[in-house]
Amino acid sequence: MSDDVGIPGYLLWRAANLWQKRIRAVLAPYDVTPVQYLLLAGLRDVGAADGGSTNQAALARHCQTDPMMTSQVLRVLEKAGLIARQPHAGDGRAFAIALTGAGAELLSRAEGDILEADALFHDPLGGEKELFGDALRLLSGVRPRRRVKAVTE
Repeated sequence: MSDDVGIPGYLLWRAANLWQKRIRAVLAPYDVTPVQYLLLAGLRDVGAADGGSTNQAALARHCQTDPMMTSQVLRVLEKAGLIARQPHAGDGRAFAIALTGAGAELLSRAEGDILEADALFHDPLGGEKELFGDALRLLSGVRPRRRVKAVTE
């Protein structure tokens, strides 16, 4: 396919791959992958709402990740000392998952670098950055913050 192919899905795929490549490069010094970072940040967000811990299923729903993949990644994060998993008090089949001090510290150190890389990547959009974000929310099934004109057939 040439660079001028106007298939929106193809263009979105290319842009997503380029964004992931840049985020992987930013996260390399922290020795975590983008998915690991996503789950750590999601755990921070969900855990804060749940008083410090949550379960794997809730984290997967929050991050919109596959539950089996989430489980595998959480095992890696546990071995790295970034999260702690303990039997869940209310559900014997589940684990309560919480950030460790090392996990919270990694998020704190990496967050500025991630935000800067993301902003630089999206800078070419200029004033359309927020509208683009809303369009992506709409495409992913999330209600945008502002009204986005959607065409239905």
